[in-house]
Amino acid sequence: MIPYGKQNISKSDIKAVKEVLESNLITQGPIVPKFERKICELVGSRFAFAVNSATSALHISCISLGLKKGDYLWTSPNSFVASSNCALYCGAKVDFVDIDPETFNMDMKLLKKKLEVAKKANKLPKIIIPVHMAGLSCDMKSLKDLSKRYNFKIIEDASHGIGSKYNGINVGSCAYSDITVFSFHPVKIITTGEGGVATTNDSDTAKKLDVLRTHGITKNKDEMLFSPHGDWYFEQIYLGYNYRMTDIHAALGLNQLKRLDKFISKRNRIAEKYDSKLEALPLQTPKRVKDSYSSFHLYIR
Repeated sequence: MIPYGKQNISKSDIKAVKEVLESNLITQGPIVPKFERKICELVGSRFAFAVNSATSALHISCISLGLKKGDYLWTSPNSFVASSNCALYCGAKVDFVDIDPETFNMDMKLLKKKLEVAKKANKLPKIIIPVHMAGLSCDMKSLKDLSKRYNFKIIEDASHGIGSKYNGINVGSCAYSDITVFSFHPVKIITTGEGGVATTNDSDTAKKLDVLRTHGITKNKDEMLFSPHGDWYFEQIYLGYNYRMTDIHAALGLNQLKRLDKFISKRNRIAEKYDSKLEALPLQTPKRVKDSYSSFHLYIR
């Protein structure tokens, strides 16, 4: 049986993980911050926060943007359950915007019509989560323009999209969104075993993401209610979660990033071969979008 996906683990990956296992710090050591800085460098964002899954990243992203009971979140029906479950975790309501049959991404024309109807009914979404299906970015410029008109936040579900580009800009830069989320599950482009990252450019959002992934605990005295009693002192300022990534996982991801360009280049070459072989058949092959570059997590026909 041909597997849906399989991780590519090198001797160098194993060595990187082994070095962490033989070190004094295997959970919250120096490797997670190093991995986060590398992600920022790669995508061009100001901040990156590594967590134990993309699902966790979506959850705390919703909380950090203020999603709560009674609010609406819209997303694509063509996705994994996490894209909508993150709203249900917050007590919010979920609705869907159908996809463009050529790109398999959220259809911006249908979204525009749906927003017009929702405004009249006073049921506009607080957050919209576009899903970059198979690594092809949604039409983010059109979505950003609509967000300015209808006042909603944007979380890019780029679980398939590490290394992709939109209009020549790296997916994850948050040039057209508030937050972008990546997945590093073993079937994705690179892996940390399990894991995800949320990127953002907003400092206030960054502070919330950072604290929410760590039980809602802070050691920053400026955020505390009482004066610190010593270096050991901390306060819980939010109801947070234990969503942190370990140094073991980050070491694998950090080393995998070295081969990201190679992985994506190979996927694009394979996609071109599929295109060539399927050209004469009555099939619809994945659409190529001008100025966009897909990571080709999947080849969908």
